[in-house]
Amino acid sequence: MVDKEKAEKKRIYDKKYREKNEKKIKERKQKYREENAERLNEKQQKYRLTEAGRKCERINAWKKIGVISDNFDELYEYYFNCWECENCGVELIEGRYGNNKRCLDHCHKTGEFRNVLCHRCNLLRGE
Repeated sequence: MVDKEKAEKKRIYDKKYREKNEKKIKERKQKYREENAERLNEKQQKYRLTEAGRKCERINAWKKIGVISDNFDELYEYYFNCWECENCGVELIEGRYGNNKRCLDHCHKTGEFRNVLCHRCNLLRGE
């Protein structure tokens, strides 16, 4: 019980400290980023080349365009393992170019996932 009380007091103290010193903390973080930019960029680039990095980037891109999902890991696995357009049946390719590149179709009003489609079907579907 003592540990819980101690942890709660520390949490409250830390919160007050952050609120009181918000500007100083931001400046310290900015200075660190500037001084270590090259090392951090190299580390980020290496991470992006890993499977976990590609997955993280893809899911973040979906979130930015408004895709909503209860389980993004499950959605990623479904997307990644789908090799045929669910509308026209054409074989899907990985990459950024081509009419048969893989696209995650979603409703732009609700954000709900609908299908994995080829680029052409995704464009034709519209809203």
